[in-house]
Amino acid sequence: MPSTNPARQQLRFSLIVLIVLMAVLALSACNASPATNAATPTSLATPTTLGSTPTVAPIQTETAAPSATAADTSTPSATATATKRAASVASRTRPIPTPTIPPGVFVTAIKIDPTPAKSNEPPQFTVTFLNTTGKPQTYRWFVKIYAPNQPQSFGETSREDSAIAPNTSQLKSTSDWKTTTVLECMPLIARVFWVDQNNQVIEFMKLNGSSPATGFNVCP
Repeated sequence: MPSTNPARQQLRFSLIVLIVLMAVLALSACNASPATNAATPTSLATPTTLGSTPTVAPIQTETAAPSATAADTSTPSATATATKRAASVASRTRPIPTPTIPPGVFVTAIKIDPTPAKSNEPPQFTVTFLNTTGKPQTYRWFVKIYAPNQPQSFGETSREDSAIAPNTSQLKSTSDWKTTTVLECMPLIARVFWVDQNNQVIEFMKLNGSSPATGFNVCP
C-alpha cells in the first residue's frame, strides 16, 4: 500500500515537477531546432548575392590573358625589325661588281686648243685614248672635222702612225688643218678615225659604243 509519509510524498512531488520541467525543456529544445533550421535557408539565400564574386574572377583572368598576348606579340615585332636592319646593312656592304671592259682601243675625249679656235689658224687636237688590250697597239689615226648635220667631213688633219700605250694616254694630232671665217663664229665637230690594213676608215668609239665627237667654234 502506498506510503503516507509526508516527506516521501514531497520528494515524489519534486521528482514529478522536475520531470515535467525536463519535458518542457525538451519540448522547448525541439521547437528551437526547427527555428534554427528555418533560418538556415535564409542564410543559404545570401550566397546567391555572393555568386557575383566568381563571375568577376573570370573577367579578370580574361583581361590578364590579352596582356600576356600583347607581351608575346612585341617580341616577334622586335625580331622582325632586327631582320630588316640586318638586310639593309648587308645591302650597303655588298661589293659592287667590277664592270667587264672589252679588249680594244677607245677614245674617251677630244680637246681643242685654243677654244674657240681662231680663223685661219690651225687648232691643236689632243686625243685621250684608252687601250684595254694590255699591250701597245699601233694605229694610223687622224681627226676629221664636220659641219653640224652634215654627213661629209669639212676637212681633216694629216694621218699619224702611233703606238697607243696600254691604259690611258694622250696623243696630239698634226696641227695642219685650218679654216677661215669672217663675219661670225663657225660651229664645227671633231671626230677621230683610223685606217685598217684594207684602207677602210673606221671611227674610234667610246666604251659604251657612242661617238666621242666634240663640238667647237672657229671665230674671226
